[in-house]
Amino acid sequence: MMDNKNKRDILDVGAPKAADYPEENMPKSDVSRPRLDAGVSPQEGGYFLNKFLEGDAEKKAADAAEAEAANAEATTTGDVPESKEALEANIVAALQEIYDPEIPVNIYELGLIYGVDIDDDWRVRVTMTLTTPHCPVAESMPGEVELKVNTVPGVNGCDVALVWEPAWDMSKMTDEARLELGLL
Repeated sequence: MMDNKNKRDILDVGAPKAADYPEENMPKSDVSRPRLDAGVSPQEGGYFLNKFLEGDAEKKAADAAEAEAANAEATTTGDVPESKEALEANIVAALQEIYDPEIPVNIYELGLIYGVDIDDDWRVRVTMTLTTPHCPVAESMPGEVELKVNTVPGVNGCDVALVWEPAWDMSKMTDEARLELGLL
């Protein structure tokens, strides 16, 4: 019989030493973590959930601070239009970049936008409809409109109201849209 005991490769699975890790990978502060040898499961007490939520709250706070700084910078750099009419023109230009996925015409020329209202603190309300309540983009189009309007400099928030009355019909299209679709 062969004695292989001394010839085997043995993987050392002992606890790593602090010198084995670069300093940037070391914990920043001593955190009490649940230990299995103490008879407490890491899931008990919501340790991981709490750590996740703390990180999420920190991220949201950082994002809010960044958005506020960007808004303050836009205000000081003169990106805010001088009038509501100028802001409305910029919003219409942004809406003309959104196309209906089934019809090769933008939603503004298609007549899906019923109104753009701007209040005194530059908050925008867009009233819109869709070609039909069964439109495949009924769930995503209002969100896309809201995101696009919020990118316009000077807009201080956007609400999109999806309405079905009055119902959309082809008479709401502009002449440019009719020409594009070959209806003129």
